[in-house]
Amino acid sequence: MVAREDAGIRKPVALEGESPVAAPSDGATLGRNVRTVRRQSSPVIRFVRQSPIGAVSAFFLLGALGVALVGPFAGVGSPSDISPRAMFAPPSADLPFGADELGRNLLARLVYALRISFALAAVAALMAALIGTFLGLVSGFAGGIVDEIVMRITDMLFAFPTLLLAIMIAAIMGPGISGVILTIVIATVPVFTRVARGPTLSVRETEYTIAARVSGASSGRILFRHVLPNIMTPLLVQLAFTLSGALIAEGALSFLGLGVQPPTPSLGSLLSDGKIYMELAPWMMLVPGLTLAASILAVNLLGDELQRFRDPRLNRK
Repeated sequence: MVAREDAGIRKPVALEGESPVAAPSDGATLGRNVRTVRRQSSPVIRFVRQSPIGAVSAFFLLGALGVALVGPFAGVGSPSDISPRAMFAPPSADLPFGADELGRNLLARLVYALRISFALAAVAALMAALIGTFLGLVSGFAGGIVDEIVMRITDMLFAFPTLLLAIMIAAIMGPGISGVILTIVIATVPVFTRVARGPTLSVRETEYTIAARVSGASSGRILFRHVLPNIMTPLLVQLAFTLSGALIAEGALSFLGLGVQPPTPSLGSLLSDGKIYMELAPWMMLVPGLTLAASILAVNLLGDELQRFRDPRLNRK
């Protein structure tokens, strides 16, 4: 292959015995490069490829969330309709998960229970994340007496038993959803505070944070523009684990009668109802128990895989 100049333009010319090669189109090459960069930079695609366990866990949680949201409008029935003829009916074509002691459709009750339990756990986890992250940012960035006060408060909350806290809140406010949310928030805020404070202590000494401070940026701008984006990874991982803990707390408190009250179904209250008739109708306890266990396992696996995906040091192990 040699180059021939025609009117000042160099063109490739095939020698004898060589097949001519078409010059690549700059536009087509640029388009391929852009698509390749997009594929390589998509975090969702990279997460699915690198972590099939995390992808399966996320798919299960999305499916459970979809059932909780769409199920009541998909004709599964009412969770409160009583049918004396269907009392303790085993699983069948008409009742895929059987019926309870009042003849209520267990599938319909499970769908509504998923909605209540997931919403309660998500609200409590997000509230704890917002409050704890703010306290951790302020504590780590301010230092001094502010840091000392916040840390001593978190130590006090860490030392307070969660069950005793739930009993005290239930005695003051009465058992119900608000008491469960308040218990979870108070119990998990110190965790987010600690998780946010540690990285903040390191990030506040970096060059870009010092440069922003020297340039006259306010403390709020530095915190939320420079510090917070650089500590999001551990906070997101902790949010996943807190969601798992919130599901466990809701199940435990409702099982003990301190959480969601009948006739409103939740995974914990379904377990509480099923334990009485476990020998007569085991599906009443197995169905919500397995659903709760699978949800907690999926959230924990997703949190582990997110931590491994976001931390390159763990990928090399």
